[in-house]
Amino acid sequence: MSERKAEVLMASVIIARSTSFMFNKIGLETMPAFTMLAVRFLLAFALLLALFGKKVARGLDRRTVMWGALVGFIFFAVMSCEMLSLRTVNSGTVSLLENLAIILVPLLEALVRRRLPKAMSILCALTAVCGVALLSLEGGGFHLGAGECIAILSAFLYAVGIITIDRTSHRADSFTLGVLEVGFLGLFALMASFIFETPRLPQSGSEWGIIAALAVVCTGFGYTLQPVAQSRISASRASLFCALSPTFATIFGAVFLRERVAPLGYVGIALIVGSILLPHWPVHHKKEGVRTVLFDMDGTLLNTLDDLQNAVNHILRIHGYPTRTLEEVRSFVGSGAAALMRRALPETVGEEEFTALLEEYRAWYQAHNCEMTCPYEGIEELLQGLKKAGVRVGIVSNKPDETTKLLARRFFPGVPAFGQRADLPPKPAPDLVNRALEEMGCSREGAVYVGDSEVDVQTGRNAGLPVFSVCWGFRSWECLVENGAEAIAATARELSKMLGLQD
Repeated sequence: MSERKAEVLMASVIIARSTSFMFNKIGLETMPAFTMLAVRFLLAFALLLALFGKKVARGLDRRTVMWGALVGFIFFAVMSCEMLSLRTVNSGTVSLLENLAIILVPLLEALVRRRLPKAMSILCALTAVCGVALLSLEGGGFHLGAGECIAILSAFLYAVGIITIDRTSHRADSFTLGVLEVGFLGLFALMASFIFETPRLPQSGSEWGIIAALAVVCTGFGYTLQPVAQSRISASRASLFCALSPTFATIFGAVFLRERVAPLGYVGIALIVGSILLPHWPVHHKKEGVRTVLFDMDGTLLNTLDDLQNAVNHILRIHGYPTRTLEEVRSFVGSGAAALMRRALPETVGEEEFTALLEEYRAWYQAHNCEMTCPYEGIEELLQGLKKAGVRVGIVSNKPDETTKLLARRFFPGVPAFGQRADLPPKPAPDLVNRALEEMGCSREGAVYVGDSEVDVQTGRNAGLPVFSVCWGFRSWECLVENGAEAIAATARELSKMLGLQD
């Protein structure tokens, strides 16, 4: 799925889910809250299994089940707070307050990364607080009741949920994760209904109609496909689309529930929606553009992992050593062929044998390095866009120089490539980067470095260049953050925007 299609899907998901505020408000008039949630989500889970059971089964593993349980519990807490607040607060107001999550996401991410929030995030938070205050004015005085406070708690939990999905949907089958989220949410709601309520099934046609709408439209479509859409866009980008929810929830509440808001409340609504959209408001200002982009190769431009694993395991197998899994090889790469083989071989292998095996590996990989290797989605378009914008592009890799140049000629004709060689230390030493800039005739001013690993983060810093990291390659978002990455792109299109290219 392209990023553009993911954005359209994300918008559709949020609009579908915005109808849940209206349906929940109506349903709460006759049905207990936890029972409604349990029937709604378990019914949706059963329908999804009936339609997509085989697809879900293919994506099942222990890690995905654990993440599905975690995301399901977080959104169970979100929905519980939402249902409680809807008992006393208008559906549009609950949606507005709950979607303050959009403001909280960058603040929480700044806290996780242990750095100060950006000035824009602080401005948005203050604007939202003013909006909430105006929305809470009642009869000339300030009134922030229990319902409004619970809705704000729901916003905090929703922000945690957005960030959690961002961390998990890139590392598991996103559709399976979404289905498991629905199932676990229903299970947690069922447990709560037995503890706090007297569970019962819907007893009238209107109750079943509300449950059916919630299960099919809001849950089956909305909750299940959000991880699918978000797997192609970042958490911050996903949070922008949540601005659609309070807008449509307020419209639905006014049209179908005849909910009214005081005049100052409309000013508050405008401030809250404005705080959501403010970070994405187009600002035209002149800035120094990127002139040169140096890319890492493995895990950044090319998905070479399968060929690397095959080469490693070929050498291990013919010499009687245990082979390595794809995930093991993923964790070994980044520091060159010697480091890869040293990590793959048993510690008992001596230096003389290791040298011989390393040469065998290099020869075999050189002859079989294009069997499964291919560019990541959007990379070719990204490089073409940089070229059209007059930006110089180069490749700096810890692969042997001969292999690096061969792959560059095969997949990226005309792009200068620089690999590891005997006269220069490998990355993260800055020497290869410095030599690349020198041979390309490029100034350090306006040059940036792009890579997918902790080695690349350190390489860029050692070279004194701004670093852009990507999380589609061999390292996870968490690993990059732990190693000091600050600008992280989830897709080639997102990286293109970070580098200053226009759509």
